[in-house]
Amino acid sequence: MKSLKHNQSQLPGWVTLKRLLIPSFAFCFFLVFLLSHREIADNFLGNVSDVFLISLNYGSQIGMWLSATFLVQRLVTVFVWDGLIAGISGRPVPRLPKDVTAMILFGVATMGVLATVFNQSVTGIWATSGVFGIVVGIALRNVILDVFIGLSMHVEQPFRIGDWVMIHQNRRETHIIGQVIEINWRTTRLKTTKKNMVVIPNSKMGEAILTNYMQPKPHFRIDLDFVLDYSIPPNRAIRVLTAGIHALVDNEKILEDPAPEVRLDKTMMDGQGYEVRYFILPVNLSPNESRHLVNKSILEHLALAGLAPAMPKERVFMETSGKLPLLNLHEKVNYEEMITKNELFSILSEEEIREVRVGQRRLKLEAGETLYEQGDSGDTLYLVVEGLLQSFCSFSGEEAEKKIEVVQAGRHIGEDCVMGRKERSSTIRATSEVVVMAYEGVRIRKIAKKNGKFLARLNQNLNFSKDQIERSKWRAEKKNKTPLDKRRKKGVAKTLQTFFSDLFPDSSSPSTESQL
Repeated sequence: MKSLKHNQSQLPGWVTLKRLLIPSFAFCFFLVFLLSHREIADNFLGNVSDVFLISLNYGSQIGMWLSATFLVQRLVTVFVWDGLIAGISGRPVPRLPKDVTAMILFGVATMGVLATVFNQSVTGIWATSGVFGIVVGIALRNVILDVFIGLSMHVEQPFRIGDWVMIHQNRRETHIIGQVIEINWRTTRLKTTKKNMVVIPNSKMGEAILTNYMQPKPHFRIDLDFVLDYSIPPNRAIRVLTAGIHALVDNEKILEDPAPEVRLDKTMMDGQGYEVRYFILPVNLSPNESRHLVNKSILEHLALAGLAPAMPKERVFMETSGKLPLLNLHEKVNYEEMITKNELFSILSEEEIREVRVGQRRLKLEAGETLYEQGDSGDTLYLVVEGLLQSFCSFSGEEAEKKIEVVQAGRHIGEDCVMGRKERSSTIRATSEVVVMAYEGVRIRKIAKKNGKFLARLNQNLNFSKDQIERSKWRAEKKNKTPLDKRRKKGVAKTLQTFFSDLFPDSSSPSTESQL
């Protein structure tokens, strides 16, 4: 095992040596050949003409210049670009700076060959090459423009490798949205949401209007529109939509800060238009995938609440004295029908459902309000009808509460005390406005003794909650066992990497590939 780790630690050094092997060998060969080419010709070639000796002399000098330049270029690439700069910035250096460095070095070497080997005036060469350069520049103006705009993009850094960008075209439907996967000396390559690669010349990128979704911050906002019927009170609609978007918040894909929000945006002929706003990290989740997840979650929450998006409709009133329906501002909701469709109570008979409804209470919680605390005594089963709650637990050795799970509409909670436990095992707090139905534990136990399926369903949810608490406790204990010195070193390294991260853009694909 130790030998394997030793070999792995020696691997970068071996790779560096391998990259320098050929340039070093070529330099040593031409150095020896330059110093002893005349002796080699006398000892191994015998009598040769003066023309051959002169050619041999020129060849050794030219080879010496080129091999030395090759070695210097490789040393700069390995130790400066891939070593020092990449180590400071914490990311690989793109090809463009390396290629420009190589062109400059070999250009200097060419001038050196002409000046020292062929005894030509460098000033005259520059003057002569000026006319040729103008001709070549006119012929290759687009290529040269691509190169210089590519250099300016590396300096200004309007976008980096891994950024999601939108290139504006003449019409909105022709806009190009994609993830930057490569920036080279002539082109920029994007990977679109359809997983196609778009190659754009740097000159076009320099002229285009571009939106970078990941700057100045790595997240950006997406807005989705939903239309609900006027018969649904706005407070209830906002409550259900808020629960649908908050159910997906995980701080990796859909962010908790900035927080998602729901707004009553406009009124239309078909109904009330609501705007759901949320922020994503595009490096972890593509815009199209986020729309799919949010639409799916909100439609599921609407279905659980007995609602559906509005559809175009017409109403014809035949009575001459009839009155048009007004906006319903009072929450007169028949929760009885919603309860019978619940997964837990759907297995009960009509007689058992009537027994459960005896003594039932409807509770409404505001966002941030606590339903019950960990350690409280209670004998009540709660059914979440609308909204979203969050369960928390306090563990020994931890000052702050730990999040356990998200409790969505349709879930039942509090069965731990109903099934025999004297104290609540967790704290339940409302994330959004919540409506819950409360049922007496005595009646729940009475029905559970008669109905085995009902009892099994209660035990299943109870075991799931216990498992979530144990997992959170294990993670907290594991975090406490992490050595403090190790965490400090990691923090210092992270600070240094962040400080130097703006020197060069990332030239590799992002570590976490977006799901397109």
